[in-house]
Amino acid sequence: MDSRLDQYVDQASQFARDNQRALGAAAITAVAATSLYLLRRRNLGRPPSSGPYPQGSLPADAYDLVIVGAGPSGSTTAFFSAKNGLKVALLDKESFPRDKYCGDAVCTPAIRILEEMGVMQELQKNNEAHFANAGGFVSPAGISYIGASVEKLGEAAACAVKRINLDMRMAYAARKAGAELQEEFEVTGADFDKQQGLWTVCSSTVRASELSGKKVKARLLVIADGATSRLATKLGYCTEAPRGVCSRAFVKGGTHNTDFDGVCFYQKESLPGYSAIFRHPDDELNFCYYLIPYGKEGYCGDVKESDLKRLHEGAIKNDPYIAQALGPNAEIERMKAASLRLGGQGLRTTYDDHLVIIGDAAGHIDPLTGEGIHTAIMGGKAAAETAISMQATGDYSSASTAQYERRWNQLYGYDFGKSRAGAALIYKYPILLDACANEMQRKGDSMMSKWAEVMTNMRPKSYFLRPDVALPLGFAVVREFWNQKIAGCSSDYSKNGGR
Repeated sequence: MDSRLDQYVDQASQFARDNQRALGAAAITAVAATSLYLLRRRNLGRPPSSGPYPQGSLPADAYDLVIVGAGPSGSTTAFFSAKNGLKVALLDKESFPRDKYCGDAVCTPAIRILEEMGVMQELQKNNEAHFANAGGFVSPAGISYIGASVEKLGEAAACAVKRINLDMRMAYAARKAGAELQEEFEVTGADFDKQQGLWTVCSSTVRASELSGKKVKARLLVIADGATSRLATKLGYCTEAPRGVCSRAFVKGGTHNTDFDGVCFYQKESLPGYSAIFRHPDDELNFCYYLIPYGKEGYCGDVKESDLKRLHEGAIKNDPYIAQALGPNAEIERMKAASLRLGGQGLRTTYDDHLVIIGDAAGHIDPLTGEGIHTAIMGGKAAAETAISMQATGDYSSASTAQYERRWNQLYGYDFGKSRAGAALIYKYPILLDACANEMQRKGDSMMSKWAEVMTNMRPKSYFLRPDVALPLGFAVVREFWNQKIAGCSSDYSKNGGR
């Protein structure tokens, strides 16, 4: 055996000596090819270092960027762009303060950016933000847990801020940073001049004191006009209507029995959707209901968007947990509703030459939780960073605007697929939520804090797959399966029979 091996080695050595020049050339070629491949891979996606619109080439009557919509995403983009010296026009079809309908929950990643903008300080100074501590959820089987997450996390996972206050403070912060805020500017169209490299954004509805529409020109168009996004639809980037929906009704402080800051109620009928109660300053509450798209076309699980009013009002009257929290004397406003575009639904792209789409207009709402304020603010900052980079290089082609999509994918977009999978799982297997609540009852706030971190984008959804999290949850599922299917201990949510 050894002699045969020696013979093979000798033959190989002789072959190498006889073909030394050819082998050397092949080695050099291989090294060069590998180096070229690695270099191209490193440069893949890198934006051009220069472009046709260098600094100083912007016409006097034009802006570096025009932002259509002064909600959380648009105002964030305006703030950071203006702060870095860009000439910014921020347009909104209404005048501030103006209201928007949603759950009003602002998660930790957004809180940090709001602090950077000075907005959170303004909200707190004016008693317009309430930080949550006591929170939890009620599972489809009626298993509930309410804990205190701040002690475990070191900070509140979320706070409640009315959109009428949040949007106003953010728009005014953008204006203070140098953006030109133009209110009552209802955009009816936008045209791009390739020769000049400029967008012209038009309005046909104006203040009563004006006789004609207005126009704004800019190098970059930022579409931030909400979930229905008339502009993105008109330009062909959005191809379908939003499929999700949410409700909101404020409850007057002092008229209810609620003693927690935020609780989600997972009624089996409307899974993967849920209802929730969030506490605002001055003991005011926000009761909301989210219907998350899943299953057949037009359905949110087993219900349709048109069922929202029935579910919202039915939960107030008939859900034992909600009825107990609100009490018999709660003064509740009439339900209001808004559309939800989740997980990029209906968007062909979020960028193009001289254009980016952000916030709800881009479908940047988590497909599991329905939360979109934090993604709007994070994405708005990513859009500003892209605009700043393009103004420096003078290139506004899709090779440069693509930076924005890479940024938002790295921040939160990577999690959308897992969120969709999570929505499918809890719809098909509600026992998973029962098991989570069961485990919280056993482990207390340590498990509750992990849940809060994932649901508020402090950790990715894949965190649930870590062995130290997945194994206890796996045993909890087995326990809950035994309780419900074998021991016959399943609870009746509708009769407040939870554990």
